[in-house]
Amino acid sequence: MPRHRHRAQAELRPGLRHVATAAAVASGALAVVTPVTGLELGQARTELRLASSDVPDGAATGPDDADAPRSAPVFGAEIVRGTGLLDPAADASLDAARKARQLAQDAADRAREAAELAARGLGDPACGLDVSDLGAVKSWVSDAAEFLGCAYGESDLIGVANRANASDHPTGHALDIMVRGEKGDRIAECTVENAEELGVKYVIWEQAINHGSGWSSMEDRGGDTANHYDHVHISFERDAGSGDPDLSRCA
Repeated sequence: MPRHRHRAQAELRPGLRHVATAAAVASGALAVVTPVTGLELGQARTELRLASSDVPDGAATGPDDADAPRSAPVFGAEIVRGTGLLDPAADASLDAARKARQLAQDAADRAREAAELAARGLGDPACGLDVSDLGAVKSWVSDAAEFLGCAYGESDLIGVANRANASDHPTGHALDIMVRGEKGDRIAECTVENAEELGVKYVIWEQAINHGSGWSSMEDRGGDTANHYDHVHISFERDAGSGDPDLSRCA
């Protein structure tokens, strides 16, 4: 083919179109390889080497210097931006798109978790339930009230209260969740399963008590309330639990 015809065809191609840009930082130098169309093979690779500020002129930058100490770290992204290869506007647009994707993913994760909880009859354990009516209960008692109340949709709670018999209520170390039936079963079991995290000492429900090693029957005290058929009673330790109760243990 005549040389002038080959040259004419080359001129019809769009020049300097970036296909890919690869950047690598090694031994204080940045090598950028940019394949382009419309150039001769010998011109298709462009190498840009930037000497590190702490390497003197004429010093070797080969493999023997790979372990040489540096006065400051060299970050590839910063050097690439410094060369002008990344358009600031395009870079900001990429950051915004990345943040938008992350927000969308977070929202999808929350929706999936909410659906999974709802399928098990549970709610958001951080719903912000108002527990101010509990009185001066200990902080871990208040946390447990919010966790269990939100998860099971129960806001009828009793904290500090006077009792005729020995009780943890007057000192703020007890919580009553006013509930009956199957939901009470679930709340009692969930509390036992998270006893260490919530700082629970024992649970009383339907005339039975559990200190963490199984349910034991109690004597008949003469009524639904006294026998805990209309509420789950939770007594707490004098110190907080380890925190972070897990609803996956609950039903």
